[in-house]
Amino acid sequence: MCGRFAFYQEIDPLLDDLSAVDLADPHLRARWNVPPTAPIHVVTESVDKDSGEVLRALRIARWGILPPFAQDLAFSARTFNARRETVEEKPSFRGALARHRAIVPMDGYYEWKKPAMGKGPKQPYFVARSDGSPLYMAALVSWWKGPGGHEGPAASEDGRWLLTATILTRASTHEVLADLHDRTPCMLSREQVDAWLDPQLDDGAAAAAWIRDDEHLLPDTELTLRPVDAAVGSVHHDGPELLEATGPDVHLD
Repeated sequence: MCGRFAFYQEIDPLLDDLSAVDLADPHLRARWNVPPTAPIHVVTESVDKDSGEVLRALRIARWGILPPFAQDLAFSARTFNARRETVEEKPSFRGALARHRAIVPMDGYYEWKKPAMGKGPKQPYFVARSDGSPLYMAALVSWWKGPGGHEGPAASEDGRWLLTATILTRASTHEVLADLHDRTPCMLSREQVDAWLDPQLDDGAAAAAWIRDDEHLLPDTELTLRPVDAAVGSVHHDGPELLEATGPDVHLD
């Protein structure tokens, strides 16, 4: 799964790489311990109804998607991840799958490994690309109206709408990742980002089939696991010290 991550990269190189405009809150930049329901960066692509122009933008969304039928914000606490195997079937996600796909850029995410024999505290690991380049997680977004009067960086300028997001996951197939957790995020290779965001892919079944094809994903062998301090378990801790290694890196090959 993906329930905690870090995003501390510089924005300008990211915008250049993705050819996106910056519509994100400038106050939300480096963070090393991002939990569900927090504001996160997403990249979306949409077509202007009047001009027909395509706009790719870096925005802020609440982490935990809110479909139109959600009654309140609490709903998002259980929709921060979506299984790719069932995403086209679930009412919370299937509408966004056809029309509102996105990516969540990040530097890496955290998982906690159970101790041998099941005794003792879990060991947190930071999972990132071995070369330090960003991860691009396949995601969905939804504009939620709810009661209106929304505030914060994920809200529209008039406060009528709130942008929300979920990260897609798949079963872990690499033995090292599977030993860490049985689910892992759907990490797109950079070459496949454009296809995932393309508004012309407007059929939910086709989008579901596309994301289930592992050829579109970043190879697991490009990842490294770093054991880090247990302090990351508390959302009250947030700083670069959370990434300091407490043991040797584990390279996937």
